[in-house]
Amino acid sequence: MLGSAWRFAVRTLAGAAALWVVILLVDGISLSLPTTPIYGTGEYDQVLTFLGVAAIIVILNSTVKPVLKLLGLPLTIVTLGLFSLVINAVIFLLAEAISNALGLGLSIETFSAAFIGAIVMAIVNWILGPITGILGARGD
Repeated sequence: MLGSAWRFAVRTLAGAAALWVVILLVDGISLSLPTTPIYGTGEYDQVLTFLGVAAIIVILNSTVKPVLKLLGLPLTIVTLGLFSLVINAVIFLLAEAISNALGLGLSIETFSAAFIGAIVMAIVNWILGPITGILGARGD
């Protein structure tokens, strides 16, 4: 049980770092801070907002994404795997809707911004993969 929580924490930290890179590089994706402080005086609100949105993305990737992959399997086969990029963009848009419902303020202006943002996030997570794999295994 503790190992699962540790792996979730490691994935969330990596996802927050990837989200930070996406917001820096992709026009049309932004993260706004809530109007009322999340914790205390609000000095940690930016970090907590990144971690909250990253946690939403990690949860969506482990629950909703497998279902979408199964439903989109025929299109993924026909497009030689390129439809999986569309699924990543849809997960990113779902994360925007959930984060806005929770008051975390992820904003994605267009589907193309979500598409490019999902690609950048996947690349950053791929680069961080060896680190998260080592740290995730430590929790076992």
